[in-house]
This record gives sequence, C-alpha cells and structure tokens, in this order.
Amino acid sequence: MTPRAIHFIRHAEGYHNSEHNEGIPDPDLTPKGKEQCKQLSQSFPYFDRIDLVCASPIRRTIQTALIGMEPFLQSGKRQILALPLAQEATSEPANTPSDMKRLENEFGHVVDFYRCLTKYTDFNTNQGKWAPDNDSLAARALELRCFLRDREEDEVVVVSHGDFMHQVSRDVDENGDQAKGDWKNVECRSYHFWPVGHKDALLEETEESVKMRNAKGPGEASDSAKIETP
Repeated sequence: MTPRAIHFIRHAEGYHNSEHNEGIPDPDLTPKGKEQCKQLSQSFPYFDRIDLVCASPIRRTIQTALIGMEPFLQSGKRQILALPLAQEATSEPANTPSDMKRLENEFGHVVDFYRCLTKYTDFNTNQGKWAPDNDSLAARALELRCFLRDREEDEVVVVSHGDFMHQVSRDVDENGDQAKGDWKNVECRSYHFWPVGHKDALLEETEESVKMRNAKGPGEASDSAKIETP
C-alpha cells in the first residue's frame, strides 16, 4: 500500500542559519527555532492522520521532530525513524551528521537509528551515495521517494532540509539549480504520489497544501511545487 500523503517539513532555525555560518558542525536549534517548533506542534493539522514521523539524522531535524511532533510522540509508544536518505544536500560541517555515538547518546531513547546502523553505516561520510554532486543527489532523492512510496502507513511526516527537498520534489532545473521558492523554517508541504505507479515515484503537491500555503500571504508562502510528468 502506498501512503495517501507525505508531509515534508523543513527544520526550524539552527545556529548556522542565525549566524550565517555553514562551518558550525551539526548545530542545535536556536531559541527562536525551538519556539517555531512549539508553534508547529500547535498548528500542524494532521496529527490525527499520521502514522509515522521520520527525520534526517542531523541534530536540528531530530530536535524539530521531537518538539514539533510532540503530540504524535505522546500518543503512544512511538519513535522517530532516522532516515539517512533525507539528510541535507551539501557537505558543509553544518550539514554533515554527527557520529552515531553522539546521536545515540542524545536521542537513542526516542529515535530509531536502525537504518543508520545497518543499511547506511557510511551516512555521514559525504562520499558515494552521500556526495553533494547533482547526480548523487538526484539518485538519493529517487531512492527516498521510492522508500516512502513503498511504506504501508497511511500518512507520513518527513522532517528534512530546504536544499534537499528541492531535489526530492524535483524542483530543480537542468543544471541542478533550485527553480522555485525557498522552503522556510518549519514550512510544511504535503504531497501525494502522482501519476500512480510511475517508476520514479513522482510527487505532486496536494491542492489542500497549496491552498494552505497561499492563504498565508506574500512573504510567508512559497510557490507551488507541483511536479510535471516528464
């Protein structure tokens, strides 16, 4: 069964954002970022529908999921699934995951790191699958879409990163450059798989998601990220 919807959320503000410094290794959320997450926990409209929350194994996305998805986590014995395929697109220190020892010490009580410990043990090397070149990013985005398409849950949340989500939605031009509006901190866009059965697991933003973002007004919402069928 394919999920009815995938809700992608960009992480909240990290110190690399506020200080404009990608050289900060795997930074924390700022106090403003934590407040953004609290607001997300109150405004996210789909807590009664989601069955799985995933996050890139980078600390700010995990922190965003812990705070922003708190109602989901409190609703039973649920964990966040660490999803290496969803990590950021560049190899800067701010976008390179910490080592597993640190991640497990900080988040092992509530995050399932199975995929980091088994299938993707090299997830923080910035090499091979994790390299920042356009071909590698496109291949990783395709693998992520296929992974999500093949899940059995009805609706899934993925907390990820602005640059890489352009790759996932295929919102890039022939040179790999971003072609539409940036994702803002804690912005949510919802997608379904369309056309059904496409080999590349293409995504189309839902009409509900487009309306919700457009209703926020100029400066708060980005352009629609509908994916054209090639």
